[in-house]
Amino acid sequence: MHEARAEYPLIRLSVLARRNIALAALLIVIYPGFGTTGASFVVPDYLTRVQGLRALQIGDALNWIALPQFVLVPLVALLLKRIDARLLLLFGAAMISIGSWIQTGLAHDWVGGDFIVSQLIEAVGFAFAITSVIAFAVANITPALAAAIATTIQIARWLGSEIGSAVIQTFVRVREQVYSNLIGLHVVTGLPATEQATAQLAGPFGSRATGIGEPAAQGTAVLASIVRREAYVLAYIDAFWLIAWVSLLGILLVLLLRPPPPNPLIPSRGA
Repeated sequence: MHEARAEYPLIRLSVLARRNIALAALLIVIYPGFGTTGASFVVPDYLTRVQGLRALQIGDALNWIALPQFVLVPLVALLLKRIDARLLLLFGAAMISIGSWIQTGLAHDWVGGDFIVSQLIEAVGFAFAITSVIAFAVANITPALAAAIATTIQIARWLGSEIGSAVIQTFVRVREQVYSNLIGLHVVTGLPATEQATAQLAGPFGSRATGIGEPAAQGTAVLASIVRREAYVLAYIDAFWLIAWVSLLGILLVLLLRPPPPNPLIPSRGA
């Protein structure tokens, strides 16, 4: 609001009236923001809460999505000299959606190795989508508006990461609470199934030394932890679905992009 009213604004918001700039900024919010959140938050959070892995172990599990970028990003840069950035962006968005869709098959017994296929697919998607959308946005820079457009791109990149992280984290927290409540409706004290499950879970505690707590109480605590675990798993599945659908929405936005204006400083394809 301040920049819109300032006589000499640092950010010329009028550049957002240009279709390519506005859509490119929105796509930057979607892919570096929502797209990378699955790798940077959902998968590590699952491995921490459900599998109980340490930070170093989680880092090893994420290598499959990080290390391929060293090869893929230079490859995409070379392809951009020959292929329209919009086509590469479509391909990258589709790969991100497919990778997230595969992860919707999540179960509580998944470990780091179960994410390898989806992470490799997403690694390809991130490299193509993020590199292509940045290249397309830069291709729309004109000398008169260079500073304003570059600033807009940078703001979109940082804002997208914050929005994506905040939305996904809040979404997972709320969905976990919903699923905990829904599952809890079927785990009621006095029901035969609940009493049977509690008795089975309390069995291993009956032979232990006193001081640990009543076996029945320990069994109830274990049952509660199982409910919480499954609620989180369902919440993570919903988060992967959300990322997949947002990525597909990005594909629709790509179809609205127009070719960037000719730039004498950039050699034509095939030159």
